[in-house]
Amino acid sequence: MEKKIYKYARISTTEQNEARQIEALKDYKGEMLIDKISGKIPFADRPEGKKIIQAVHENSISELIVLDVDRLGRNTLDIMATLHFMKECKVCVTVHRYGLKSFVDGKTNPTFELITNIMSTLAQIEIERTKERQKEGIAQAKQRGVYKGRVKGSKNKDSVSLVDKYPNVAACLEAKMSIDKTVAATGISRSTVKRIRKEYFQQYI
Repeated sequence: MEKKIYKYARISTTEQNEARQIEALKDYKGEMLIDKISGKIPFADRPEGKKIIQAVHENSISELIVLDVDRLGRNTLDIMATLHFMKECKVCVTVHRYGLKSFVDGKTNPTFELITNIMSTLAQIEIERTKERQKEGIAQAKQRGVYKGRVKGSKNKDSVSLVDKYPNVAACLEAKMSIDKTVAATGISRSTVKRIRKEYFQQYI
């Protein structure tokens, strides 16, 4: 069975015009999919995003084409998770704005990998910002007298945060990937991913 090529666009509201994205991708072969949904929704939770992920699971897609990498997630973590997932499943991601493909002649593209590494650094910064916002929220809660402290059995404040240590796993969790897919995408052991997942949901959900 010949694998499909999908072109993907997202606009925030039905009032926005998707013509710009369609026009930019018109010279590429493939079926056009458009999500008319808020950019705050993770890629894996969007109707057409779900269709693409299902096609990846079914091994029926060979390439995903987007105007810009920001179409692939609601934030840097979500985008990273989408890219990790596509890479692990050998689906080529083409980003029109950069003129780059994630795979060239069946091999990972070093330039695309460089951009991914930069995004990984940005993802780490985003995690740090999230932690700062969490601290600010705790401080405000203490001032109001409603902070109940750390949940019994949770990690000691002096211990190393696994979420900080493995930002790529945190990215997968942010995109609501399963434990098995996270293991496959990151190469981190299943037991470690489970521990990171537990810590992640305690801290950020």
